[in-house]
Amino acid sequence: MKPGLFLMLLCLSTSAMAEAMPSAASPDRCLNDATTTAAMNQCYAAASQVWDREMNKQYNKLMKTLSGEPKNKLRAAQRAWLSYRDSWLEASRSQLSTQGTLGSVALSAQSLSLVRNQALMLQSLASGRCANPDDC
Repeated sequence: MKPGLFLMLLCLSTSAMAEAMPSAASPDRCLNDATTTAAMNQCYAAASQVWDREMNKQYNKLMKTLSGEPKNKLRAAQRAWLSYRDSWLEASRSQLSTQGTLGSVALSAQSLSLVRNQALMLQSLASGRCANPDDC
């Protein structure tokens, strides 16, 4: 197989996970019907819950396949990521709180992006593929 074709197939297969996720994983349809900032935040929260479950599924799947030092490193990395996520959202909250009601929507969107990206990173680690097709 030619290297270019292989990379293209590899990248296409990585996007398959995002496409295979239920529609609740994307807030787009929900946001089309949202008329208040509270409703927008609920859309992002619902999508975040779907991606959080997927992230935990991918993490647990990896933890079952690893042992020894690789398992310890993954555990440490995930704990560090959780700390990073919390710190990032706290810093964002302090900045976005001055942006009015849409600041809370931006924070919700950031929270979704963080968990979705981590779920994709864990999935890519398990499959040996790029998490972001643009990186392949």
